[in-house]
Amino acid sequence: MHTNWPKLLRRKFTSSFPAWYFLEYIVLHATMALINFFPIKVSTWITRRMGEIMFLILAPRRRTALNNLTIAFGNSKSDSEKIKIALESFRNLITSFMEFFRLPKFINISAKHILSKGDEHLDNAFARGKGLILAMSHLGPWEYLGVFGYLKKYPSAIMGRALRNPYIYRRITALRKTAKLDHIDKDAGLKAVFSKLRQNHGVAIAIDQWAGNEGIWIDFFGAPTSTTSFPARIAKKTGCAIVPAYCIRVASGKYEIHVEPGITFKENENNWVENTTKKLNLLLEQKIRAYPGQWSWAHKRWKNKRHIKPVKNPLVSNAGSV
Repeated sequence: MHTNWPKLLRRKFTSSFPAWYFLEYIVLHATMALINFFPIKVSTWITRRMGEIMFLILAPRRRTALNNLTIAFGNSKSDSEKIKIALESFRNLITSFMEFFRLPKFINISAKHILSKGDEHLDNAFARGKGLILAMSHLGPWEYLGVFGYLKKYPSAIMGRALRNPYIYRRITALRKTAKLDHIDKDAGLKAVFSKLRQNHGVAIAIDQWAGNEGIWIDFFGAPTSTTSFPARIAKKTGCAIVPAYCIRVASGKYEIHVEPGITFKENENNWVENTTKKLNLLLEQKIRAYPGQWSWAHKRWKNKRHIKPVKNPLVSNAGSV
């Protein structure tokens, strides 16, 4: 059996040195505060260089990204093209962190920097009065989808997984509240999700992560993998709409929100949950193909079934999180 020694060593170290999490938070917070002291173009230049350094030193993540690109594109892209995309993905990830930590100073000027396409799909979904699931992914500066809800004045929440570092986790939830975005903890979030939908609120759920035991095994870039069916199952149970949405960085400090038509439950359609999950995967795949360098390729999206672990609550555990 393969053992992840770096993770085991890190857990042993942090259990022996509890103050490590606080120091980790201080370093992250201070670094982002320093970077965000500069204008956005300078901050972006710095974080892109940091992404290049991470690409060089984080060999396991680099290998994962390149393996994922091979699964997704096969021989349709050369090795040099895959390396270029993986490198850009690392740049995008670090830049997205910077942009997220910049949220308190960005929120009041965000209307000048965000262009949205497909607003009517969001309006139509909320007009039904049953709330909506915002099917999101780790594409571009994904946290700025919360800013879009803030600008549209639609009450929204996001489902997220608790981090091992409680200080960073609290900071993330506080930053989301800057955009009036409520945080729902994944491990205790089912009742909260239903409550939000009954109030005609939006709930953002990530759909692009490995879903483990309770995911549906369907193709993503032509290769089967475990994919969350949580949005589709919630929509079937509550009647809410599923609205796919993506945030794309078009230039330094300039963003586009792309909103797709809502998907609603159809009683006369067989296998609606599976078909809807496939459709969400296909829509995301198309968007990633258009902006391959802005997706997080370093996540282990494709695994085999030996990685599956038993879960306590199938409905909640299958939910994507951010």
